[in-house]
Amino acid sequence: MKKIITTWEDKMKLLICTTEYYPHGSGIANVAYNVVEQLKKMGVDCTVCSPTGPDIKINSLNGYGRLGLIHFWYKVGKHFRNKADEYDAVWLHYPLFIGHVPFKKCLITVHSTAYGFMIQKINPVYYKLCYILENICLNRFSEKTRFTGVSSKTCKETHEILKGNQDVLYIPNGVDTTLFKPSEETEKIRDKLGIPLNAKIILSVGRLVDHKMLFSMIDTFNEIQKVHDRYVLVIAGKGKLFEPLQEYVTKSNIKNIKFIGYVPDCDLPDLYSCSDYFIISSKYEGGEPVLTVAEAMASGLPCIGSNIPNLKIVEDSNSGIVVDFSNLQLTSKRIINYLKKDNSKDSFNSINYVVNNLDWSLLAGIYFKELKKL
Repeated sequence: MKKIITTWEDKMKLLICTTEYYPHGSGIANVAYNVVEQLKKMGVDCTVCSPTGPDIKINSLNGYGRLGLIHFWYKVGKHFRNKADEYDAVWLHYPLFIGHVPFKKCLITVHSTAYGFMIQKINPVYYKLCYILENICLNRFSEKTRFTGVSSKTCKETHEILKGNQDVLYIPNGVDTTLFKPSEETEKIRDKLGIPLNAKIILSVGRLVDHKMLFSMIDTFNEIQKVHDRYVLVIAGKGKLFEPLQEYVTKSNIKNIKFIGYVPDCDLPDLYSCSDYFIISSKYEGGEPVLTVAEAMASGLPCIGSNIPNLKIVEDSNSGIVVDFSNLQLTSKRIINYLKKDNSKDSFNSINYVVNNLDWSLLAGIYFKELKKL
């Protein structure tokens, strides 16, 4: 992927509206922040509006799911009702306007869809209601609106929501390769984070929620350590399953699993770089690659992922293996065989792929090209 060089006479004034922004939030915040930082370097005048600012702060209702999102976008619509023309372009992240839509020239990025969760039968009643809302809101924009998605699957879902009336461009999730990279100070970092010095670390990073299939991951690891007892599964993250997972591990007497809870963004590069492998067992994800997978690959970790479209990148880039976590015996056998091999080439492939395809400076150029088309 070639870096896009852009020049223009007049500086673009860009408004970014997002429900979360770094250092608060996760996937959406990560994409918005990193692209904005690159656009600023390219000379774009960026104004960010989110519940936490930094330029325009519009409060949202935390803990209310889609209702909280609706409330945020309602207030965005009200705030910019007579101000939209002050900007050359507007970049919206999964907007759910049920009232007035103030923006005529906008780029919409969809990170995941309620439709996708619904068809995967993840909390189906809730997500069916969310899909009805999503369908109404995303179809309210003008024909001049451009759409992007962070995975090929999300693009397909969004295209179906829009009834085939809009093209949806796939722009992958990226990674900051100046932050996420291999380190020579593994022991020092492990000591700092309280991770065993002599163990082989299989790392999992993410929210501890149902669709991540974490119980299946733990069962699989239990089978692995019957053969390879030098491995430790380190689970980083919080969520509603944090305590149930720990109780399950204790009750099942499964050894060598360490829950380290929430890890601040500033410590994540060290956490990846002191690990040996990365594992993700999700049955549904929005991004492609999943942000944590991109970060792990940039850090040189061979990856073990579930066989969903969003993780196809692992096999396509020869950076690891994908398995079916619903088949315990077959998956355990495949992973055990994989761990027996010398996977240093997969580590090299991971880094090489990310540097050449997923660096934010490359992806920001693609976003800018779309914004110029508005």
